[in-house]
Amino acid sequence: MPRGAVKSKMNRRITVISCGTALLITTAVVVALRERRQPLPLLEVPVAVMPTEVRVKAVGRKAEPLEQGAAAAASGTVAIVCGNGATADRYEARNGALRSIARRRDLPKGDVAALMDYLRAADSAMRIERVAALKNDVMNLLRNQEPPVVGLAETLIGMLEGQSPTPNSPTHRHPPAVLDYCVQHLGAMQGGIVDGALRARVHGVLVKAARRKSMPYAGTALYSLAADRRATPQQLEELKRLTLALCAADANTAARIAAIQLAGERGYGEALPVLRRELSAPRRNAALDIVAIGSIGLLGDSSDIPQLSRFINSDSRRASAAGTAIRRINESSGVK
Repeated sequence: MPRGAVKSKMNRRITVISCGTALLITTAVVVALRERRQPLPLLEVPVAVMPTEVRVKAVGRKAEPLEQGAAAAASGTVAIVCGNGATADRYEARNGALRSIARRRDLPKGDVAALMDYLRAADSAMRIERVAALKNDVMNLLRNQEPPVVGLAETLIGMLEGQSPTPNSPTHRHPPAVLDYCVQHLGAMQGGIVDGALRARVHGVLVKAARRKSMPYAGTALYSLAADRRATPQQLEELKRLTLALCAADANTAARIAAIQLAGERGYGEALPVLRRELSAPRRNAALDIVAIGSIGLLGDSSDIPQLSRFINSDSRRASAAGTAIRRINESSGVK
């Protein structure tokens, strides 16, 4: 998915609540695809400016079959992408090679296998954020292949669970920024999974990710679960419990932001005590304040207006969020 892309609209995208004009940080939103019997355009996960952000954009692409002689060129290009030889520590060269084949949909099997191996393997030749950027784009490329790449979901699951590529190879632990992308792509893939056992496995690994309260990708996992249009009533109750747990003060800040925002979107009124305490805490965090104010505007009542009013004379971002929240409460209670 294109780098530097702004968070944008996608198929059945979860709408990010606007706290006035100044919502600081948005969270990951993941789209559920229809079953492969009714294919929709693949969703691409753009490289986020911050590893904790989730950006999913639907991009329609024309099929571009490999032309005569292109297979051999692609094989050489894939070797560069995977960091073979002198280009291992050269991000620009590897990124350029990857961009040159980014629109290909029928890469040779050998290239697909090499890219899958690269995903599983550790890459310590470059800075973490650059490794994450490359691996995200490799995931996009593999998800665009026709027919679909067999074993891609299992590979992403294995990366999240810290499994080794083969029984006799060393286990590779991937950094959180890379795992965040694994969560995003699994979330985007889940709607198209027909196999019941694999679908259950994907759901299970997303739940595990959402329970890792100290990790930023826990919030990404929440939105992946929330995007599942085939979720059962039991799974929806589980989503609610996970969301409320991540609203708590002991969770990673990025994960809390996602959870607080989702609580407002989903109408989880049980989160209100935590949100009210957050706005009264002695230590302030602008992003947390803004999403808490926004969610209180959706969940609260007139008794919350005095607390929200304290932010009207604050900085412009908090003030705008508070003004919107107060207006929503007044509208919901019939006050003009």
